[in-house]
Amino acid sequence: MAAPRFSALPAAALKRVPLGGLEAIYHVSSGITHLLAEPVPDLLDALARLEPGRFVTAAQVLALVAERFDIVGDDPGEAPEAVVSERLSELGALGLVTIVTDA
Repeated sequence: MAAPRFSALPAAALKRVPLGGLEAIYHVSSGITHLLAEPVPDLLDALARLEPGRFVTAAQVLALVAERFDIVGDDPGEAPEAVVSERLSELGALGLVTIVTDA
């Protein structure tokens, strides 16, 4: 199975408010507010900087945020791309990013 690819939602779909080290993100269509910690809001920012509708891999998102964050997982042997993919998949499950997988 191919690696999932991720894309930002349209800008109007999320209302975001920074709260110190956290960020409140209101998902307009569901009416649910999520509190996210760094670097997760930065992953959303990285996707939002791309042209609308562009889908990218976790490795491509990692390249966009790697200058600012040293991404590590709970397991020291886990690849940073896997950590980013897990976080983006979680965001997808919350409806905060769009995910596609090729069969």
